[in-house]
Parts: sequence; C-alpha cells; structure tokens
Amino acid sequence: MGDRYKEQWEALGRTDPYWAVLSHPEKKGDRWDRAEFFATGEAEIAAVLERLDMLNASPAPGTALDFGCGVGRLCRALSARFERVVGVDVSEAMLAEARTVGVDLVNVEYVRNDGETLADVPDRSIDLLYSNLVLQHMPRARQLAFIADFCRVVRPGGVLVFQTPSRHDLGTLKGWLHRLAGNRGVNLIRRMRHGPDGVMELHCLRRREVLAALATAGATVLGVERNTEAGLGFVSYRYMAVMSEGEG
Repeated sequence: MGDRYKEQWEALGRTDPYWAVLSHPEKKGDRWDRAEFFATGEAEIAAVLERLDMLNASPAPGTALDFGCGVGRLCRALSARFERVVGVDVSEAMLAEARTVGVDLVNVEYVRNDGETLADVPDRSIDLLYSNLVLQHMPRARQLAFIADFCRVVRPGGVLVFQTPSRHDLGTLKGWLHRLAGNRGVNLIRRMRHGPDGVMELHCLRRREVLAALATAGATVLGVERNTEAGLGFVSYRYMAVMSEGEG
C-alpha cells in the first residue's frame, strides 16, 4: 500500500478520529458522545457473536484480533469476552487515542501495522479475527494480501469475520459517480466537503475473488451476508469463515 493510504489515516487520526471510525454526518467535528460511540461497538460485537453461535461456530475465548481497530471501539467489547485482544491499526494517532481511552483494559494490546502485512502476528495464534469498515479503504491487491494473512494467523477451528464492498451499485447516482470518477476524482469532492484531512477512499473487491482467496487459504465459508456498511453506492458483504483443521 502506498504512502497515500497511510497519510490519509494519520491525518484522520489526528483531526477527527471518532468520526473517521464511524462517519455519521452529524458526528463530524468531534461530535461523538464517547459513551454512545463505544456502545455501538458493544452492540456490534454482541450481534456478531450471536450470529456465529447460530452457525455453530462460536470461537474459543482465547485471543481476538481487531484489524483496523482505530480508537478501540470494538476492542473494548471484545475484551469482556476474550482472554486477550490485539488491536491493529496503521495510524499511530488512532492507536495513541485508543491507548488513552482504553487505559483500563488490561487484556488489550495495541499494535501499529505497516499497512502491508500482519508480520508481527504469529501463525495460527488467533481465535477470532474481526474486521469491519477497514478493508474497503484499501486497493484490491492489498485487500487480497490481507485476507491471505488473516487466514495465516487464525488457528485451525478459529473464525474470520470481515466486510468489504464487492462492486458499485449502479442503481444509484453515487455508485455511478464512484465508478466513473474513481477515487482520484471523488477525492476532490471529499476534500471540498470534509477538508484536506477528511479523505477516506473506498475500493471494491469482487465477491468471487474473496471466496477464491478464502478457499485457497484453506478456509471454509460459513456465510456471506449482504450489508450496508459501505454506504449508498456500493454492494457490500460480510464474510464469515472458519479455518479448516490442519490449515492456516
């Protein structure tokens, strides 16, 4: 991943980290109430674990990894359910805030990621790898590389849950805008609307490519569910998979 990606997220982490994590328009300018913000993480993790339980795929309560943890919104919820939580992010500014607001979370470790790999995470060491609203900000090739790395670090029998858009929704004006202008063009609009430090690019990775990457890495898909995480203009999915015994 190029420096452009890292620079964008350092800038977002410095100027408006909570809005960058959950970009509700009315929360721009550090308007997130902290209790409300972290309550969204609690609700999200509770719903995901309930869904995995319904699929008979509840992860062991050992180690959870939150990829793209930002300011630790999901790490707090995970820390109450797992013995150890690793929060990984490319932005040191985000991680600094996460460490400050999560100083009471003794079982959470925050790690800066180089934006290229999960090289600091040992093979087969994670029981649940969760990532939401993160891969979508990376170019296609980098998304595929990280999906392969997700599979490497998850234990046999461990679970991966992650989200990314598959394609532009050409039934919407926004979908056509992103398709025709690309991120370089849309970034001009983002800068005008949110300022020079408010750019968050969105990239697609086709569903068939995600499924092929998981199969190649030895993951068995538990479910693929349509969601609205990427917002209007994109067709997005959440993928749930388990690492096969003997794979990883």
